[in-house]
Amino acid sequence: MNLNKASIYHSKCEETLSKGMYHRLFPSHLEITPQLNEVYELALAFYESQILNDDELVKNGAYFARVGKKFSKHFLMCTGEPVRLPKHSSSRLKSFFTKNQFRTGYATHGLFPYRGKFHPQMIKALINVMGIKSGDTIIDPMMGSGTVPVEACLMGIKSIGIDASPFCRFMTQTKLDALTLPQEPLRDALNNYKAIFEYFVKTKGHPVQGSKIKKRSPKDKNSSIREFSADFQSPNSKRIEDLVGCGRADIYNFLLLAYLDSAGYSERSKRKSPIEQFHAILDRYVFVVEKIQNILEGTESKLAEATVFIGDARSMSLEDSSVDGILFSPPYSFAINYLQNDSFHLNVMGENIFELKEKMVGLRGRTVRDKYDLYIKDMDKVLSECARILKSNRFCTIIVGTNDNQLSKALGVPKKEVKGLHQILIDRASTHGFSLVRLLSRQITGIANTMRNEYIIILQQR
Repeated sequence: MNLNKASIYHSKCEETLSKGMYHRLFPSHLEITPQLNEVYELALAFYESQILNDDELVKNGAYFARVGKKFSKHFLMCTGEPVRLPKHSSSRLKSFFTKNQFRTGYATHGLFPYRGKFHPQMIKALINVMGIKSGDTIIDPMMGSGTVPVEACLMGIKSIGIDASPFCRFMTQTKLDALTLPQEPLRDALNNYKAIFEYFVKTKGHPVQGSKIKKRSPKDKNSSIREFSADFQSPNSKRIEDLVGCGRADIYNFLLLAYLDSAGYSERSKRKSPIEQFHAILDRYVFVVEKIQNILEGTESKLAEATVFIGDARSMSLEDSSVDGILFSPPYSFAINYLQNDSFHLNVMGENIFELKEKMVGLRGRTVRDKYDLYIKDMDKVLSECARILKSNRFCTIIVGTNDNQLSKALGVPKKEVKGLHQILIDRASTHGFSLVRLLSRQITGIANTMRNEYIIILQQR
């Protein structure tokens, strides 16, 4: 290489390196959020920058901290102290929320850390890139912990959430209500946590501490799905409203969710007593409400309507072509036993989990092969319903993980011959009038031992 060519070459290197990749993708006045470090996040951020104008990025952008001189609403919701965790929490859990401060845990998403839940930041971005605006309606027909309805509510977008589990409906409604709950009764509850704990123990039952600490799987897999006995007694004469000075049902439900959350921790750990768990979790819940309401102060009236109910995604009671977008994740039934995780909570609600099992997609069937066949059949019905209720040219986004090892065993074929669930759903969706617009993949961190990757499937109704 001669001197002149070498000079041109190094000048090009200097020019390329000095500008950086982000400056080539985004205008100079856009500053991305901290911790954005995965390819799918960069892709969604780029789509947001192309689809939203500056005012929309400030109001509802997911991956931008600042637009010009204005901080984004998302950045303001996430800054400061992250989710308040008990002092006895593991360093791994503390590290997770610190590293993912802008992805999850903010607003009322931090109430009840449901397994397999979405990263809310990703959901916000997907709502944006699907073109959902204020006045539109988005639906999550398998809402789980309610990430889509809560996020849509914060964005000023109407939403509908459906789930077969009564506990998921209860949990989601409580998260929505928490956005506007009066704070004074919650502070009183924190001061009277011992009496409130005893009230729930006597009216709702006591968890069996350590009963769900991970052990070797039993030979009979069905035996892991059962109702743990709760010591039900007569209700305490001292009612909740006497302890917090308020008889509102949404306050009661908020405190009950905190109790059920603490019950779950007690079943999975013996490190702290149940009452210590309850105190720590209630403290976190009150912190969550105070933090998000401080951010929303003066803009509460802009929260959008969210309707959540118990229902079946395979047969939705909605009119044809009535929604502007669909965003959901099928249950990770191959990786997560939702009924075992929620057995105490469902027991408290008077639900028979054996009957509920037959209503839930992915849990029906005796053998793994039976479950797989019924899962595919059920998801075909779900996709048919999605096609029916979605308006023409609108988008349906599905986020699904796959486990080739389990599918290989279920189908009795070598792993290399297994077709992933994401591809199966894409193929099935095409038979109902959907076409694939974009497919993104991301690594799963929470359940990587059973499911390493999940796929973001963006479909369009033809």
